[in-house]
Amino acid sequence: MMPKKEVESNMAQQSSAYKQDTRFLPIILWRALLERVFIWTIGGTLFLSLVISLVELFSLLWKFLAQNALFWDIIFWISLGITDHIVDALPVAFLFAIVFVLSDWHANHELEAVFSAGLSLQRLLIPILSISILFCAAEFYLTDFASIPFSRSRNDLQSRILKESAGKQTVPGLIVDSGKQVYTYRYFDEKNLRLYDVSVIERDAYGNLTRKISAESAKWEQGTWVFANSIIYSRQDNDWTFSKFEEYSEPVINEPPSSFTRPSMNPRFLTMRELNNHIEFLKASGLPVVDAEVEKQKRLSFSLTPLIVVGLAAAFSGRFKKSVFLLSLLLSLCSATLYYVAQMIASVSARSGLISPRISMWAVIIVFGALSTISYLSART
Repeated sequence: MMPKKEVESNMAQQSSAYKQDTRFLPIILWRALLERVFIWTIGGTLFLSLVISLVELFSLLWKFLAQNALFWDIIFWISLGITDHIVDALPVAFLFAIVFVLSDWHANHELEAVFSAGLSLQRLLIPILSISILFCAAEFYLTDFASIPFSRSRNDLQSRILKESAGKQTVPGLIVDSGKQVYTYRYFDEKNLRLYDVSVIERDAYGNLTRKISAESAKWEQGTWVFANSIIYSRQDNDWTFSKFEEYSEPVINEPPSSFTRPSMNPRFLTMRELNNHIEFLKASGLPVVDAEVEKQKRLSFSLTPLIVVGLAAAFSGRFKKSVFLLSLLLSLCSATLYYVAQMIASVSARSGLISPRISMWAVIIVFGALSTISYLSART
């Protein structure tokens, strides 16, 4: 038999090793926390998406009925908006899920047991923090690859049902290079990248006409436009000369095809790639670019919302001894409302020209990110 002191020493070592394992790798506790947060996040997202869909439906139902809209068209219109509603509802549902689960543990004294075991709230929320980073990426890519195309189709369907303009536009005239080049055309074949009845007018720095290229058609080949059966009018001093070419191209005439047709002038219906091209086109044409810039910065900054949510949720954990659920959910709702109101004010300020879109939108993220970080590090534990 082993001596009594040796047995007690082995038991103490095993107990110490077990405490270290549970302190640094609380796998079972993390799994339980993630499962509950996931369940409530999914449930909350679906519930909020349903509420948003019903609000939108009731606001337009009388218009649909006035136009004798088909039942299946209305159902299809609702389904096309689901992804957009999920993107909007996910951060709020994620916030409520974390607050609800931690408040439940606090009300049942389970959170105090976790703290007594030597596990801080910051370490407890590490897997939630990791998941929030994945949610940030999911928010961005779900918006770009699903929400935007579906919203565009939804807008087209709504316009068809209500017999309204969908806001689509094929640009019959295009000003580029700060007005030094002007493209006019009758039709743009997006599939074959071909312009028909096209003319290109070139102007000098003072706006004087220097050259005009007219052609039956122009096809995009190897980064430039190739004109077929073209006539070129050139100005030399005060005289004009013209030349005819069966096929003509120049490297300087290289405005990309994406500038000649855009799905919508509304930046909300443009993917990030289309939005960047749209912004470049507006800048080159000397047109207002504020709305497009605000939409771009808003979309980039809003994708970080799930990461901010974790710190805000930590701020309400274990703070209250009475009415735990009510006060925690009420304050989390207030913080979410304040965040969205701040974003709205920043958007209005940027569109009015008071501040640049980049500064206005990212200032909100920086301020709330700082508050979230402070709340996370100083959370009661």
